[in-house]
Amino acid sequence: MVKLTFYGGINEIGGNKILVETKEASIFLDFGQSFCLLDDYFCDFLMPRERFGLRDYFALGLMPKLKGLYNAHSLKGTEVEYTEPEYDAVFISHAHQDHTAHLRYLDQRIPIYVGETAKTILDATQETTNSFFFSETEWRKKNQEKTLMPANVVKTFRTGQKVKIGDIAVTPIHVDHSVPGAYGFIVETNEGTIAYTGDLRKHGNKPELTRDFLEAAKKSEPDMLVIEGTRVKVEETRKNHTESFVQSESTKIAKQTEGLILAMRYPKDLDRFRTFYRIAKETGRKLVISPKTAHLLLSLEKDRALALPNPLKDDLIEVYSREKLTYGKWERAIMDAHKCVDCEWMAKNQKKAMWELDFSFMNELVDVKPAPGACIHSMSEPFEEDPMSQLQDEVLRNWLDRFSLTHNQLHASGHASTNEIFEMVDFISAKRVVPVHTQYPEMFEKNCKGVTLMKKGEKVKIG
Repeated sequence: MVKLTFYGGINEIGGNKILVETKEASIFLDFGQSFCLLDDYFCDFLMPRERFGLRDYFALGLMPKLKGLYNAHSLKGTEVEYTEPEYDAVFISHAHQDHTAHLRYLDQRIPIYVGETAKTILDATQETTNSFFFSETEWRKKNQEKTLMPANVVKTFRTGQKVKIGDIAVTPIHVDHSVPGAYGFIVETNEGTIAYTGDLRKHGNKPELTRDFLEAAKKSEPDMLVIEGTRVKVEETRKNHTESFVQSESTKIAKQTEGLILAMRYPKDLDRFRTFYRIAKETGRKLVISPKTAHLLLSLEKDRALALPNPLKDDLIEVYSREKLTYGKWERAIMDAHKCVDCEWMAKNQKKAMWELDFSFMNELVDVKPAPGACIHSMSEPFEEDPMSQLQDEVLRNWLDRFSLTHNQLHASGHASTNEIFEMVDFISAKRVVPVHTQYPEMFEKNCKGVTLMKKGEKVKIG
């Protein structure tokens, strides 16, 4: 009998942790943290004490207390005793935090399977931020010379490459999402097949990738479809813009704007980077990016399928370096290899620039002192039910108003719309359907056949 246990992604956005168990093997599909996991107990400066590993998470019921899953360091000071690994693998669908964040707690001897491109993105994220997922070499924690951390076992795959773990065979099939290297999985066992979508959409630049997965899922005749429903709501208020629409409308704004253009996107959304790149080229502007974006582009330079420009050699791109007291090694490497621009350059060239400025660095506008211009906010609209999202939007608008920059909301979501999700369910025609990565699972029950609504930590059997 094949058993599935949903330790995350139930009645929440993200945080997928789906355990698949057979007679011979047990694997997890994704290992992330949901966007709302900490909301009941933490906010602002009150956060879990990461130096104590899983102590706060266990005490507050935020993580499953499973033996043989976590590394020894994360279990120190908790009521869960460290034991030898009892799980065989973790498969990661893509490089977003809500699917990867808890890899840092995983026992290092449990293999992590991840797409080649996704691994490159995770490696780059680790080097340029405070995020940590895994290490392929032994290392010592800062200020704790006696704590030697073993290396993780990390293995990569490409689309269509079947991976066998005991009596489980996992076939990753690419999908289109707002980050490159995203996959769904076809999980075959001796007693049934599971199709897992990961996160996907049909309105991006490469809808054919998602079609490939949907066709493979349907062909597998799954006993269970585990499908995301991020945008599934009673009444969907978000626009279902395509990437081409975002480009065409943003181009109009750029052509009508004489002053500085701010272009805001999610850091890993490289489809949106290409969109901004094309707009800059068409309007005769320089695309000004951060060192972090430059580092990511360089990391992915050898990925021919992505065909991204070299930011240090492309005449259309400038790298903006903020004034800081100290710089990381990776930042220094970029600054040594390339003459970066600064606030003085930006002030002088603002009418010929399209500036990818992160929200957290809006105070750079104080130094640039821009003339009236425009902001293309190419990220999700604020969530009506999320006060922090509303607050951030209000703060952004205050900055834009202060410097006479118009606010233009144009975004192509990384997730399929409500109707598209239900169409996928109908097309695949699985015997049972389990919605995850959604706050409205009951909508599936009302609109789809064979739906099973799960509770977090609850098991369900197939076969």
